[in-house]
Amino acid sequence: MKNFKRLLYLLALTVTICGCTKEYDAPTVKSVPVGNVLTIAEVRALHVPGTETHITQDISVFGVVTADETTGNIYKEAYIQDETGALYLRFTTSSGVYIGDSIRVYLKGTKILRYNQMLQVDSVHPDNNIVKVKTQQYRTPELVTISALNANKEFYQGKLVQIDGVFFIDAGQSLTYADGVNKVSISRKIQDVSTNQIDVRTSGYANFANDTLPDGGGTFIGIAGQFNSTMQLIIRNPNELQLNGEKPSIKNFQDQSLTSGGWSVENVSGTINWVTSDLGSTGNFYAKVDNTNAKLVGETWFVSPALDFTNSNSPYATFRSATFAGNSALQVYILTNYSGGNPNSGTLTEVFPTLSSGSWTWTSSGNIDLSSYKQSNVRIAFKYTGYSSSWNTWELDDIIIIP
Repeated sequence: MKNFKRLLYLLALTVTICGCTKEYDAPTVKSVPVGNVLTIAEVRALHVPGTETHITQDISVFGVVTADETTGNIYKEAYIQDETGALYLRFTTSSGVYIGDSIRVYLKGTKILRYNQMLQVDSVHPDNNIVKVKTQQYRTPELVTISALNANKEFYQGKLVQIDGVFFIDAGQSLTYADGVNKVSISRKIQDVSTNQIDVRTSGYANFANDTLPDGGGTFIGIAGQFNSTMQLIIRNPNELQLNGEKPSIKNFQDQSLTSGGWSVENVSGTINWVTSDLGSTGNFYAKVDNTNAKLVGETWFVSPALDFTNSNSPYATFRSATFAGNSALQVYILTNYSGGNPNSGTLTEVFPTLSSGSWTWTSSGNIDLSSYKQSNVRIAFKYTGYSSSWNTWELDDIIIIP
């Protein structure tokens, strides 16, 4: 009898518990309106200069994400691009969108403004303003030059770009992209063979901030941004940088040194001296040699460090010079089988004859083909000869050797 009563009690308890179970409503799937669809170029055109343009219309824009927060180099931000341009998005919180995502951005409730001249869509809510359409829709970087970026700032703002033939100026000094210890952002410059430069800005919060700058030349891929009047680049992922090739050898004398980088001055005879100067071009230093009003007699050389073209495809050299018409004092040679001292002790092949640019106009040599010298221990040597019959001055700058 006791067992029967206990069974009745358990049955009653079970019914009571089951009767108290609450049925929850299924969550409502949030629908983000579409409205009028604009291109990125049309969205950029909505901004009224000098204002924060608040978007109150039902409009959307489609684009592919070209930069995300994965590496920590940007935070609560993303860049999108279509065939008409690019947009910089600033979110109210981390977005959950990734490179290659095709998304629709509903713009109502956001605002378009410029911050330090960089156009941005601000106050984008990841839930209320973003709809992910597809994934893995990766865009190919646009191949550009540094000079093109600097000349067309508005056009390239926010775009995914690729620049070939560049290198970090500060590489080889054990410097890092940024200061990841103290979380300080740092700008490092890259340079091309035409000595054009552009900043690469890296956040101290990036997961590669403390990585050492790659010490080589090659390809840079990143996002083009603008900070006031200057363009700057943002790395998406350092693994995209292919900067492990040979760096160009560039001698531009901005350090006011003749012998930095392994260059040497070899005075064979006389007392004629090479110097650095910025006369008539304040702040732009170059090398200068002359035999003065005394018309000194002598022979002096400016010689590059040893170069190795063994594995080069199409090595070449270029430089700029200025002199006056009829100058016969200046010659350029390839120097091989040389171990130092008097360049005449090596094998000399003239590759660029007498220069006579005239009127002190800076003139480019054009590309000097070095493909016949695919070997090690190759030097470029600039020879100056002073004569008692004339006073000759030679100014030399931007010597670039491409391996």
